[in-house]
Amino acid sequence: MPKLIKNGEIVDNTYVWQQDVDASPSDTTIVPMQKWLDNQDSIGNVAGIWIDAGEGVEPLAGVDLSQFEVIGINFPSFMDGRGFSYARLLRERLNYTGEIRALGSFMADQQGYLIRCGFNSFEFAEDVNLDIALTLNKPFNVAYQGDVADPRPIFLRRG
Repeated sequence: MPKLIKNGEIVDNTYVWQQDVDASPSDTTIVPMQKWLDNQDSIGNVAGIWIDAGEGVEPLAGVDLSQFEVIGINFPSFMDGRGFSYARLLRERLNYTGEIRALGSFMADQQGYLIRCGFNSFEFAEDVNLDIALTLNKPFNVAYQGDVADPRPIFLRRG
């Protein structure tokens, strides 16, 4: 079974990413956001959705996101920063408390920044050594800016 990093641990990946929503998705299936939005009445229960770069989170406003165990955010390139914003918007504006998973072309050393934006799981390419990636799964001890865990800047956190 494939592995991933979730909440600072290497765990089994129990979800299947399924592009074709006509192929009987199940409660372990994650489907593309737009396909879910277009077919949600006929799809049935799925574990979650994934958001591709350029789609944004605005289409999810008004959707009960608590029905999803996981929302994946696909990075087409490690240089594409839109996914950072999507995670933060999911946490702060849409109040999603479930798993937000980084997918696609991101780098292991971006994990600290991704965690600060609200990600808590990371599905790497097969050639990435997860034991090495796990050593990079720690956010910085101190950050000047606020984040999803504590939005106050450093000068407001000083005691």
